[in-house]
Amino acid sequence: MEASTQAAAADAAAPDATRRARSDEGPTQGATDDDAPRRRRGSPKLRAYLQRPVGASALFLDHGVIAPEVAFGYPHVYRLGLAIGVLDHLTLGVTAHWLPGQVAPAWTPTVALAFWRGEQLEVGVRYFRHLYPPPPDPSQAEPYPFQRFAHNLLMSVTLNQAWFSVGFDLGWARGREADPYFAYVTEEEARPFFVRDRLAGGLHVRAGNRRVGVIARVTYPFPSLDIAFQVRFGAFELRPRGGWQ
Repeated sequence: MEASTQAAAADAAAPDATRRARSDEGPTQGATDDDAPRRRRGSPKLRAYLQRPVGASALFLDHGVIAPEVAFGYPHVYRLGLAIGVLDHLTLGVTAHWLPGQVAPAWTPTVALAFWRGEQLEVGVRYFRHLYPPPPDPSQAEPYPFQRFAHNLLMSVTLNQAWFSVGFDLGWARGREADPYFAYVTEEEARPFFVRDRLAGGLHVRAGNRRVGVIARVTYPFPSLDIAFQVRFGAFELRPRGGWQ
């Protein structure tokens, strides 16, 4: 009888001992799984920075935003673009240009880096290329046999207010131009173009909300005029998903 009583007491104490041992070992696997989302959220300071108020920029995309656009203007007949914003300061994109007489598009990259982004003021730099049709040859029925293009690296300053964003660009452009003396050189020296570096500038204007907008851009001395309709979707952005109104 006494031995049976001691065995029953030992069995009753076993669960308590097991629970104490588990508590001494620290958090259980279930608690670790619950903490996993907290670890995946990353730095609170970075999240707070990427959720701060900024203007609806004409040039720079918010972190995690993907923006397709369609544009019309000169020198292209029309073009299609796609860009993505990274960490609020870097915008990477690609553009397909359809020039007059072309069936297949030509592709060019676009890069924009913002040094400062606030609600009213933005300062940054952009790189992009313009493609032009071959210039006409006054001595021939056919145009010059080369692809004309211009590289642009422009510093930009932009002011934002409500639904409007207005700014100017200033920087450097390097492009091909037709050589007017091409017909007078020997065949060994023949090259229908020369490359010229120029001081360049431009203007950009955007009207719209955080999600939908119309953007107008103009540059010189390699002339271009562009009016684009752009829609911005939140892929992995940290700001609220609204902004369509």
